[in-house]
Amino acid sequence: MASPRPPSLAQAHHYRLPELLHDIRLLDLLELCGTTVQTSRLLQLSQPTISRRYRLLSEDFGLVRDRRQLWGCGYGTSAAMRLLRLGCRAHRLAAGVARIGSDLLHHPLLAGCPWLLPTPQRFRAAANWLELVRQGVLDGALISGLELEEAEGLNHQELELLPLGELPLALAFCPEAPVLVGAPPGRPAPGGRVAEVLVPDRGVAPGLRRLLRELGLPLRSGGNSLQTPDDWIGRIQGSALALVVADREADTWACLQRWPLGQGPRASRPHCPVWLALPADWQEHPVLRHTAQELGRIGAAQQLEG
Repeated sequence: MASPRPPSLAQAHHYRLPELLHDIRLLDLLELCGTTVQTSRLLQLSQPTISRRYRLLSEDFGLVRDRRQLWGCGYGTSAAMRLLRLGCRAHRLAAGVARIGSDLLHHPLLAGCPWLLPTPQRFRAAANWLELVRQGVLDGALISGLELEEAEGLNHQELELLPLGELPLALAFCPEAPVLVGAPPGRPAPGGRVAEVLVPDRGVAPGLRRLLRELGLPLRSGGNSLQTPDDWIGRIQGSALALVVADREADTWACLQRWPLGQGPRASRPHCPVWLALPADWQEHPVLRHTAQELGRIGAAQQLEG
């Protein structure tokens, strides 16, 4: 049973950012969504409006856009902008809410935390998650231990990484997928065939790809065009493709059938270690302390279930 929520925490949907900081939020959401199209949908503003406001910000703060880089702020940052973002963070945390980033695999762990602001889900390189927390775009991020194992020379300055436990994994299919459900993953079955597994680009998920290859599963890259849950589900509809998801109930994947991953070199049930990246001063903020405590409980319970 989850512990009672401290009185200092708020419901995220009640949080209101000061008008003065709205353009900083727009810039943050550009980083988190990745495109002006997704940002315009989220903010319910036109794409030209988003582009115009970003152009003004970039001129005022000397921001240089570089979407090709795999870490850092693709829409640019500066010393002044980082201070403004940290000011936004201070306002959020003082109000009892926080913005925690995650990919589609780990997002179900955030369910049931009403003090967390809705944050676009997206697969990112481990270094990118750390930099977004350091810059103040995010107040924390769930990071796969599989990706931390693959990454070299990560910059941990001003951050702390907390282990949360391990997440059991499963394959998810569309119900009408032409695959014989119940066949051992990685092995052909009479009357059916093993699906390819749709995976993120190797630049953002080398650890996940390595684990699935060790399990003998055929992979197909989704590239960088698949970001939202609807994108991923839409890509596998009407096909024999599968997704890797957390083996737990989640509204995101309610329309899909899950199939636990089978035997592999690592364990009888492959697990993904989960880490929470937080600012170094996280213990000074009640909302971050409570978030770490609750996610640690969820991770421990999930590990026991697995």
